[in-house]
Amino acid sequence: MSSNSSGPGALPRMVFYAAALVMALLHVFVTFRGLSSAEGMNQAQLARQIVRTGTYQTLVTQPYAWAQMETAQKEKTPMAMPETVQPPLQPLLWSVAFRFMQPWLVYDPVLGGAVYMLDRVIACFGVAWYLLTIFLTHGAARKLFDEHVAAIAAVVLLLCEPAWQMMVSGAPRAMLLPLFALAFRLYASAACRAVEGRGAFLPLTLLGVVCALMVVTHWMALWIVLGVIVGVALFLPRGKVGVIGVVLFPALVLAAWGWWNMQLCGDPLGGMKALMQAQSSSIGHDSLIRDFTPSVPLLQVDDLLRRVGLGWLEQLGGIHAHLGHAVLASLFFVALVHRFRKPEAGAARWLLAVVFVFVALGMGLIGLPAKENDENTLYIVLMPAMGTFGAAMLVILWSRFQTVDGFSFLSRWGAPLVAIGIGALPMVVNLPVLMKFGLTMGGKIPPHWPPFLPERAYILRLLMEKDEFVMSDSPAFVAWYADVPCVNLPMQRLDYETMKTKAAERGAKLAGFVMTPVSAKVERITDIYTGPYAEWRDLVMRGPMLAFDKDFVPHPDFPFKTPVPLVGTPIGDKENLSLSMTFYTDKARAIRK
Repeated sequence: MSSNSSGPGALPRMVFYAAALVMALLHVFVTFRGLSSAEGMNQAQLARQIVRTGTYQTLVTQPYAWAQMETAQKEKTPMAMPETVQPPLQPLLWSVAFRFMQPWLVYDPVLGGAVYMLDRVIACFGVAWYLLTIFLTHGAARKLFDEHVAAIAAVVLLLCEPAWQMMVSGAPRAMLLPLFALAFRLYASAACRAVEGRGAFLPLTLLGVVCALMVVTHWMALWIVLGVIVGVALFLPRGKVGVIGVVLFPALVLAAWGWWNMQLCGDPLGGMKALMQAQSSSIGHDSLIRDFTPSVPLLQVDDLLRRVGLGWLEQLGGIHAHLGHAVLASLFFVALVHRFRKPEAGAARWLLAVVFVFVALGMGLIGLPAKENDENTLYIVLMPAMGTFGAAMLVILWSRFQTVDGFSFLSRWGAPLVAIGIGALPMVVNLPVLMKFGLTMGGKIPPHWPPFLPERAYILRLLMEKDEFVMSDSPAFVAWYADVPCVNLPMQRLDYETMKTKAAERGAKLAGFVMTPVSAKVERITDIYTGPYAEWRDLVMRGPMLAFDKDFVPHPDFPFKTPVPLVGTPIGDKENLSLSMTFYTDKARAIRK
């Protein structure tokens, strides 16, 4: 794969380019089943609202953020709620594309097909980011090692199916992947210039700009940025002065965002404060953000240390899955004990090790309930760079076993092909099945159910009036596909009355509650009575109980007792329908024309 387009590496390079293009098209137009990330849906509806209103306004209201508004005496309603929770970069970029998609802004499964057109637009963004990640990782590997290592690292990324699936999910982590790949490429350039005795001001300044972009892409990326800053200060030759440029841009961006939040809710951290508090308390972020009467969580050091330790045991025990099942990324830890000939390679390795330690610390503090699919897990963001060192280490080790002098295919590609093959197992197992579904069923390919079934959520838009909003256990899903204002289900049941009253005083009415399989997903049936949705157990259980002609009677003073089934799943010949997704309202409703 030489740089000469007519050289001996031209054919393999063209095959790789064609394979990358085919993979991108497959994941957008054949196997794509819609967005699977709740945070991706949240940012998508935010981007759509930016197009419509020209302001940073959301249809998803978090009780925690609403409470901040009330404390600051900002009289807002779910009909027009400023966004203080989501980082802005990805929604702003999506909104640029959405401006050219005005006829498709409203999801209509009848006219537009089961897969939302804007979902495909977001998937196009994702695969573009991934192709850019491959390009940047290949460049960094060439800078630090050689073309052989770079080719192996690129092929590993091309065949990493978990990474492809994450890129089309809409998750904010998808945009972090190319940003960190660019940061790693810039650090490699700065290290090479520093070793050669040249100034590294320009790459370090650009590195600071990229760190600032990472901060406003995903709030947990603060841990990555801290790791980069410490790594530059400790391991870049003469990097202690250059670290000022790396710190400056993220600090300015965070200061500007804090000032913006002060204007909206009187707190410089805004809704991000719940994420910060969740890392120092025993209350999970998903629960804390639903609290309309939040108190300062008590910091118990012994409980915090135990929770971090248990988190590390689980996360590091499944690190292979967290790294996208890429074998070469796991070999990065072996590369830590090898002394590379190039000082710049050693400097880049130690920076990556520091970043991994900071990420592991952040992941241990926040906890990852959904494991490798959790919205906050950032290990996979480091996978391309770690895979580069794993590829270099494998090439070095494999060369030690060679007994035949001279070039041969196996002497260069024997062990790397085995590692690539093992890492490609998820693609070999899953992609053919998804391709079969996509090619035979087209736009009717099964969605991510449970818990997401977009074509049934669309009905809500036809049942509600213009001045109404709903509460749901999956607010981003409801807001994105039904296109209606939605409040996250509050932790305390009594809080919903307060929220309902405040909204009514400002001209907004609560239409009811939308329950999905999100709240019913538990390991044991008793978890419904003790878990995060315990105070709403009547709504969680009522739909499944109706399948057996039994009714889980709601509270006597609860007005939203009329169930409107959104999804009916046949249970048996004699049973009724399991109302897996139900709209509980206070009156009989007819579909509006």
